Amino acid sequence: MQNLQIKDIYFGKIDGYNEFLEYGQDTCKGLFYEFPNIDISRLLDGSTYYIFGNKGTGKTMLLKYLESIISENPSQNFSEFIRFKRDVDEEERNQIKRSALPNNSFEEIIDSEIPTDFTLDCSLAWQVYLIKVIVSRLSRTEYGVFDRNTESWTKLYTLLNAIYGELGADNTIKKILPKMRRGNLEIDFSKIAKANLEFEWVDSEKKSVSFTSLAKQIINLYSVLTPVEDKIYIFIDELELAFKQTKKYQRDVTLIRDLIFAIEYLSDINRTHNFNVFLITAIRSEVYKNIISKGLEINKTIHDFGVTISWEQKGGNIRNHPLLKMLEKRIHFSESKLGLEPSPDIWETYFIPYIGNNKKEIQNYILDQTWYKPRDIIRLFTVIQRLHGNKNVIDQECFDTARKSYAEESWIEFEEFLTVKYSDKEVEGIKKSLTGIQLPFSVSDFQHHLNSKKDFFDEVNELVTKRKTPEILKDLYDIGIIGNYGSTSRFMFKGDTDIDPIMPITIHYPLIKFFQASINYY
Repeated sequence: MQNLQIKDIYFGKIDGYNEFLEYGQDTCKGLFYEFPNIDISRLLDGSTYYIFGNKGTGKTMLLKYLESIISENPSQNFSEFIRFKRDVDEEERNQIKRSALPNNSFEEIIDSEIPTDFTLDCSLAWQVYLIKVIVSRLSRTEYGVFDRNTESWTKLYTLLNAIYGELGADNTIKKILPKMRRGNLEIDFSKIAKANLEFEWVDSEKKSVSFTSLAKQIINLYSVLTPVEDKIYIFIDELELAFKQTKKYQRDVTLIRDLIFAIEYLSDINRTHNFNVFLITAIRSEVYKNIISKGLEINKTIHDFGVTISWEQKGGNIRNHPLLKMLEKRIHFSESKLGLEPSPDIWETYFIPYIGNNKKEIQNYILDQTWYKPRDIIRLFTVIQRLHGNKNVIDQECFDTARKSYAEESWIEFEEFLTVKYSDKEVEGIKKSLTGIQLPFSVSDFQHHLNSKKDFFDEVNELVTKRKTPEILKDLYDIGIIGNYGSTSRFMFKGDTDIDPIMPITIHYPLIKFFQASINYY
């Protein structure tokens, strides 16, 4: 039986969106492994519309997979994909925030600090934007979802067209909000005269209306549309926070909180009026936790309509671990793409059975290299593919030579996590403080290690000046850099939610050599 070379295997891309762009929808659908704890049907019927997960757990790929299912019947299903980071640029994020400040000058807010008042409600702005996306997408079709011959549709379409410009045109699809001045919006009355709309004008010339009153009218018009057959799905991805130490972080917490609420409000309208409109969004878990930490009440909403992606497996056959099944599916898919018979057992065909002097089973060894995320599997094997593409079997040499690059690339991602809370200089201080440490260590050992380096490294000195040792260790534990060492190890990514300060502490296996840590396990 002919084997694939490693270079011919579709291991995938680190970023799900890039994977979709390079491979295309059909290939991504073939590569997708359905999460064991996710009910796809509940996402498609509107019962669940918030998807939570840590970075690298496959949120974007899940959204793209749902999109691929919907596209199987393009005459009855419509969709639009929104990426928060890509499609909502800096100016438009600020503009959404300003829409909640009708009493402040538009120009003044641009030149002054962005307000950080968490009592501001930007959900109206998001609802208007999402309704605009729905109507704009449907305007490119002649029929479906809503009756286009009703007075309410005509009024809504005319109003959105007047304030956003021609709906359906490429330059307006991603336009978040029309431009405003002092929380008011200028409208060309001639464009809406025939629609017979009532407005609360804020000037005697009847040129400007308050955004709040306009938003409420748009939502009211949307709620009285007449539904027909066919469905539309709006996917919203990349809900992430800017750096915590900047005012952008404060702004984004508010924006994402209110986007979550806006989706709930519109979804409630859709359910109540039997609209075939489905809003589905993916949100990073740390974003949700940061919003909760600000005392913002979204728990009930998330509990009722959210689901968290998890790749954990408690017990059972190691070969049935979802991450390994994902890897298996990608290898089988690659074989079929090249016209080869699927291997009865990919582990016998493409892997040596044991790794290292202690003869650890290959499946356990692979999982030990990860933080239980698909991104880790993809990163590890794309490094191997880059170094040993002409091989037919993944052996000890493949893992040994890939270890350095894999650890370096993984650390870069951890730096991104840490900069949500720590400055760049502090992050470098964390790196220097872990370098050369002896494993396992205690809390007092780590404190001593910090103190011994702070006089030599400015980065470590800044770290210990601004942060307490328990705080640093808790944060490193929460993102998976360190865990508790013992007969039963404890790590956050294995479901152990809190560090035990009494137990010995170790660095997660893939990063030990990266930090040049010395090992004195007992």
